[in-house]
Amino acid sequence: MIKSSRAAAQPLPTSVCGHRFRDQTLLDAALTHPSSTDPSQADVRLRYQRLEFLGDAVWNLCVSDALVSLFPEASEGELTRRRASLVSGAALADLAQLHGLAPILLLSKGEELTGGRHKVRILSSTFEAVIGAIYLDGGAPVIGDLAREVCLRTLEEESLALDPKTAFQQLAQSLLRATPRYRLIRRSGSPHAPTFEVEVMVGQSPIAQGKGRSTQEAERAAARDALRALRDPSATTSSSDNSTSY
Repeated sequence: MIKSSRAAAQPLPTSVCGHRFRDQTLLDAALTHPSSTDPSQADVRLRYQRLEFLGDAVWNLCVSDALVSLFPEASEGELTRRRASLVSGAALADLAQLHGLAPILLLSKGEELTGGRHKVRILSSTFEAVIGAIYLDGGAPVIGDLAREVCLRTLEEESLALDPKTAFQQLAQSLLRATPRYRLIRRSGSPHAPTFEVEVMVGQSPIAQGKGRSTQEAERAAARDALRALRDPSATTSSSDNSTSY
């Protein structure tokens, strides 16, 4: 019989990836890696593999649906590229780590000793099996919410590397289906050292304001504050409070 273990004898949780299981046997099957089984447990291996197969298909579908919703103007090529990065083995392994699947995975002693809990192949297949189990236990909407959350987090990470105006435009188009507009609301100071105050709007709604020594600088300040407002609607700090005093 093959010896197997969960890390530090961790008990099986009642919920993973934000989903509380009604049928714990589904979660147990998804976290029982085939390496932990012996030849007499073909049914256990088959159940894991079927969950992995199902999870792969469901995750691809839900990620595709989230991307189409979040990027209404993206081409097929861009959507395909984005999906590929979100369903790759490395991305799924990262998600497995993020949601704490590695410590509760049942592995053979051999895999345990050779770093199985950190292998991309094992972690990615486990994440897919868990997604399959969640789908059977809670339905597609649960997976859809998780996929959208992952897509939004990726979008926000990308925006950190962009000019704030570009980042805000992408986020506004994805979440609000509208392109931001900027308007000058005040110019103050001397002719040689003016201060510009700009307001950014989405549709008819003002989102944020910003100040700067040029309209471009003020627009960037407004965009930075608008990004904070979209990511955290409870945030009330204005860019003008954080920008240089003039």
